[in-house]
Amino acid sequence: MNSEIREYINKEYQHLDSIFFNTAYFGPSPYSAKKKIFRAAQKELDPSFYNYNTWTGVPERSRRLMAKLIGCSEDNITHSTSTSDLVSIVANGFDFKEGDIVCAVNGDYPSNVIPWMVASEYSPFDFNLLDLGDEIIPTVDWLEKVLPASTKVFNVSWVTFDTGKKVDILSIGKYLRSRNILFVVDGTQALGGLPITAEELEYVDVLAISSYKWMLGAYGHAFGYFSDKAQKLIARKTGNWIASPNSKVVYNLLNYTTETLPGARKYDRGQTPNLLTLSCVEAGLDFLKKVGLYEIKKHNQDIRDFFLENYPQSKYNLITPKEYMGNILCLSAKNIDPLKLETELKHCNVDVSVRQGNIRLSFHIFNTKEQVETLIRALDI
Repeated sequence: MNSEIREYINKEYQHLDSIFFNTAYFGPSPYSAKKKIFRAAQKELDPSFYNYNTWTGVPERSRRLMAKLIGCSEDNITHSTSTSDLVSIVANGFDFKEGDIVCAVNGDYPSNVIPWMVASEYSPFDFNLLDLGDEIIPTVDWLEKVLPASTKVFNVSWVTFDTGKKVDILSIGKYLRSRNILFVVDGTQALGGLPITAEELEYVDVLAISSYKWMLGAYGHAFGYFSDKAQKLIARKTGNWIASPNSKVVYNLLNYTTETLPGARKYDRGQTPNLLTLSCVEAGLDFLKKVGLYEIKKHNQDIRDFFLENYPQSKYNLITPKEYMGNILCLSAKNIDPLKLETELKHCNVDVSVRQGNIRLSFHIFNTKEQVETLIRALDI
C-alpha cells in the first residue's frame, strides 16, 4: 500500500475513538460521510428550489458506484433496506410449484432463514434447514448428498457471522448451476472486506449485502445484485411509484402504469432517494473504490495473520478453521467468561463482539499492526 493511500485511510478514520475490531457488528463510515450527510441535511432542512431530477436521481449515482465495485451492469443492482428484505423478494417472487424445495443451512444468520419460513406458510414450496453434521462448511460433496432432487433455491452466507468461516461460493455456484438451482448468497459479512471475482459473480444469481457492515455505509440500506437469469425468474410482487418510468417526469405521475424502470430497478425499495442514508452509503462506496477491494483484502489478511502468529494461544482456542478464513476470527477463552473478557477489553479501549460464546474479531482496512499489538496484550490476561 503506497503512502498516499495510507495517509488517505488515516485521514478518513482519525475520528474513531476506540481500537475498533468490530466491523462485523457495525462498520464505521469514513469521515467524508460527515460532509455528505451535512449537505443532505441542509436539503432536508431547506429544500427550496431543489431540482426534482437531481433529487430522484440520487440512487443512480450509488447504483453506478456499486456496479463498478463488483464489476457488473447498473441494471443488475437494486436498492433495498436489508438482507432479509432482499431474500424476501426472492421468496415471494419465485414461481414455486407444489413439491418444490428451498434449502438453507441450519445455524445460518436469520436473514437467510426467516423470510423462507414465512413465505413457506402460504407458498407451495417446502423449506428445509440442512444440518452440516461433521462438515465444517457447506461443500459440493456435502450438497450432492443432502440437496433433494426437487431443490429450486439454495441460500447461504458467504462468510458466517458467528465463526467467520468462508464458503467457496465459486465451486458451489458451478455445482448449483449444473442442477439449475438458483443460488442466493448473503455477502454481508464478506463484501467490502473481501472482493468478489468476476468468475464468482458469474455463478451467483442473487447477492444480498447490508451496507452498514464491511461496506461502511448506513444502517437501513442494502444492495442487491440480481443476475439476468434471476430477474427473469423472480417477479416483482410490490409496487411503488419511484420504480415507474413515469417517476422521471414529475408532470407525468398520473399516467399510471405497472411498467418499471429497467433491470433490477424493478425491485427498488420505496422512497429510494433517501438523501441522508444514501449520502452515507455513497461515502463508503467512494472510500472502498479509492482504496480498492483487493488492496483491502491483502491488508486485512496481513494483520489477521500477524495476530494469529502472536496471540496468547495457551489462553484461547481458535474457532475459525485456518483453511476457511475470511476477514473474521473467532476465539473461545479457556479460563475466562467471554462477557467478562469483553468488558476487560473495553477497559483497554478495544471494541470486539461476543457471538455464541466466542470472541469475534473483525479486521478491516483502518486497523493497524500497532492496534493488533494492543489487542494481543489486552487478551493476555
